[in-house]
Order: sequence, then C-alpha cells, then structure tokens
Amino acid sequence: MFSVRVEKVIKYNENYSTIFFDSYLKSYPGQFVMVNVFGYEEIPLSLSSPNSVTVKAVGKTTKALINIPTGELLGIRGSFGKPFTPTNGKALLIAGGIGAAPLFYLHDYLKRKGVEVKVLYGARTQEELIWKSRFENVVTSTDDGSEGFKGTVFDLLKRERIEEYSKIYCCGPEALLKKLYNYFEELEILSKTEFSLERYMRCGIGVCGSCVLENGLRVCADGPVFRGDEIDF
Repeated sequence: MFSVRVEKVIKYNENYSTIFFDSYLKSYPGQFVMVNVFGYEEIPLSLSSPNSVTVKAVGKTTKALINIPTGELLGIRGSFGKPFTPTNGKALLIAGGIGAAPLFYLHDYLKRKGVEVKVLYGARTQEELIWKSRFENVVTSTDDGSEGFKGTVFDLLKRERIEEYSKIYCCGPEALLKKLYNYFEELEILSKTEFSLERYMRCGIGVCGSCVLENGLRVCADGPVFRGDEIDF
C-alpha cells in the first residue's frame, strides 16, 4: 500500500463526489484500486481517471470519502484487474448511474486515440446524472423524466443502430447489465461487448474468493471487465 493526498474534491450533491489524488496511477480504463479511508475500511473503487475515483455514498466509508477534505491522505493498493479492450472503430458506451465512473476514464482514453465515441447515460433522476459534461457525444435518460429522455438507458439503446459500432462497453446496476446481456445475446453480438462487473471484494488480488462468479471466474483478477461471451447472466 502507498499513500496519496487528496488534491481536489468535486461534490455534485450530498451523495456523489469525485476525489482527485496528487499522484497519477499507472493504470488503464476499467481497472480498480483498493482505497483505505483511514479510520474506516478498505474498499474497491473503479478509477474514473488516472488520478481519481468517483463515488456514491452507500455506507459509512463511502460517506466519509465523498466528504473528505483536501489535503487528507488515503491508502491505495493497485491498480488491479483486467481493463477494457480499446477499439479503433466506432464505440458505444452505456452507463447506468454510478456505473459511469470507469466509463469517464474509457471515454477520455478512446478520444485521445481518435475513436468516434457515443455515450448513452441513464439514471433514476437528474441528480444522479453526475459529471455528464465530461462526455462529448452523450444522450441522457432519467426514469422520472427530470432530464433527457423519459425512460431507461436500455430504452435509448433500442433506438440505436447497433451494427454501426465495433465495440460496446457497459457498466451499471446488475439488473441493467442482465437486460443488456440478454439483448446482445439475442442479436448474437456478445463477442463485441464488454461488461464491467461489480462484486464484493476483500483482497483485490484473487486470493480470498469473495468475488467468484458462478462460472469460477474472479471479478478482481479475471475481470472486472469481461467480454459478453465470457460470462452468463
């Protein structure tokens, strides 16, 4: 473990923040770090850039983290895991809620490579569509219609010409990922999709077994990014 200092915090609302470190981590989009919030517990978080994590408050540790003052120290292990696979063709990014976090990093990475990128970004309410200005070509949706298309990001997807994309990247709640998986399976295009999965992790390096999928793959070591034809929802 090594320490980084909190350089900046963007707090979007009472539940969401992006925390920037004073050090850039050697990493790729889709990888995660184990973050030790001193006085609390160590938690896995996807990188939203080489020097940031974007966090939703769901417990004591994440609540402390989104309110952390600048200048504080955090313990970091990582980066860990298998990242997204870049494409040279047209890319579609599908983000549901806080699942946008690793896709912020991927979006910037692909744009620097000159890839044409489109983003479908959905959430329950306008408040949960955080940092949407980070995406250049984005279509938004909210369940309650408070911003963008009224409906889900899956509804947005069904309006897309899927054949135009060489790679489709997905991250979001499990229920959304299952719907996306089933849709892509019907279209017989799972091999060109990638899913970032979230499971409970303790060690982050594939030893403890807490994040093993039904097929035996470990989310922390064999993922967290999997090709659609590697998993089975």
